[in-house]
Amino acid sequence: MYDIIVKNGFIADGTGKPGFTGDIAVKNGIIAEIGRVDGEAAEVFDASGLVVSPGFIDAHTHSDKSALFGSGAYNYLEQGVTLQAAGQCGSSPAPFGGREALISDLELSPEDAELAAKFCETPESFMRRASEVNHGTNLAFFIGHGAVRNKVMGYDNSKPSAKAMDEMKDLIKRAMDSGYLGYSSGLTYAPSAYAGIDELIELAKVMAPYGGVYTSHVRCEASTGVESVADAIRIGEEAGVPVLISHLKVVGKRNEGNSARYFELIEAAVARGVRVFADQYPFTASSAPLSAQIPPKYHVGGTQAMLDRIADKKIRKEILDTILTKTNEFESSITTAGFGGILVVGSPKKPEYVGKTIAQIAEEAGKEPFDALCGLLLENGGSGGGIYFSQNESDMLRIIAHPRVVGGSDWSDINEEQDPERVAGCHPRGIATFPRRLELLRDKNLLSLEEAVMSITSRTAEALGISGHGILAKGLSANITIFDHARIKASADFIHPFRRNEGIRAVIVNGGIAVRDGKATGIRAGKAVRRTHG
Repeated sequence: MYDIIVKNGFIADGTGKPGFTGDIAVKNGIIAEIGRVDGEAAEVFDASGLVVSPGFIDAHTHSDKSALFGSGAYNYLEQGVTLQAAGQCGSSPAPFGGREALISDLELSPEDAELAAKFCETPESFMRRASEVNHGTNLAFFIGHGAVRNKVMGYDNSKPSAKAMDEMKDLIKRAMDSGYLGYSSGLTYAPSAYAGIDELIELAKVMAPYGGVYTSHVRCEASTGVESVADAIRIGEEAGVPVLISHLKVVGKRNEGNSARYFELIEAAVARGVRVFADQYPFTASSAPLSAQIPPKYHVGGTQAMLDRIADKKIRKEILDTILTKTNEFESSITTAGFGGILVVGSPKKPEYVGKTIAQIAEEAGKEPFDALCGLLLENGGSGGGIYFSQNESDMLRIIAHPRVVGGSDWSDINEEQDPERVAGCHPRGIATFPRRLELLRDKNLLSLEEAVMSITSRTAEALGISGHGILAKGLSANITIFDHARIKASADFIHPFRRNEGIRAVIVNGGIAVRDGKATGIRAGKAVRRTHG
């Protein structure tokens, strides 16, 4: 007797091959049969008229906190996601960079930060903890270059000494030995932003024997975006490692069309034998900490040093001048979105700011907009999140359909279920990235169903360098998503980002029914996924 039989579904197995109508049987968390299945099961799903696919893989999340305390991850499960790759943009909890960093970066209480510090001391201790905790989805991890650099050098913007380089290399080697996927960089965020290309190449070389992936939030996504993509490819090519470019996008109207130039670079690199992919969320607004709009050179010394600088009116004026006139040095979303295009979605100590733009906050307070932004950061101890309306739809659509592009939400687990009608407080990508991706690919007739499924399953597994996920085949773990392709729809938007998706019917994680009738069941059947060497 089987545990589950999914009957009469249209099976898109993740390989891109033409789908077929058939059944899947699950026993002890494993796909026991696929094709036509006879026999009985404790649970039978009639998938007539529905697509049965591998569970979707999110190539880019920040759900590291789930490795420490666990999470139901309802927002991912209800998108059809069964595996997340966390530790992106140069940020990871391990190696431990200080209690205050844990409180700020992971939004932990002081009590939880004390506990987390024990688990985040080393890459090994983090991975051990991740293997002990129950997750809603499967989780895999990158180690953050920013965390590694902070551990060794703090918020020092100088070139690392030979000793410092050896220490950083050792941390990355230990992470790879522990089963991390590779290392990530966040080259607009301090302290990762302080690294030169030679440093990034030398550190990436450590991963080459493991087949580890270099993933990067590149240095600029606006006026010098093409050069930044070229740098990411160069790092991987010279180090001999695969490359995954984070949340590929074109920022700023004047840069519209640059995505075509990105793909010229990527396709030429692939032709040379370099393995290059990119991830993308299908929205035209980005999200990042509000503090990230302050140029990295003003973050030297850490968060408190940055706050001291913006509190000084003379230095604050200098900072604004740098933002407005030295875009070749650092391109802030202040210049590409404007204060009226920055929506506050996180303000821990001043929640009344959430759902308002910086321009609105400034007008209500009778302040200049930059003063209002700096005031918000000071009131929140440097914390706070924003959404930035600055991208081009034409580039977004070109990117979504490219065969080297996979899905990535650039968000994190939401622990407590939210009221779907709640106003603001999130980016819709945290709820709706994968339904919206499928919806756009269908409605714009950009990819076939089988190609669309492959782009968020086996191709993502290839980009991440992991096996055993992204394909429906006998003997593999039963990570399965069942959805109505004709009716799949993302309801979340920037005003109501928690609205539920339509069309995701059921999700199975390692044989456990994690979503039934579109709603998470609360089961936590996910596991920590470790990279196998080579």
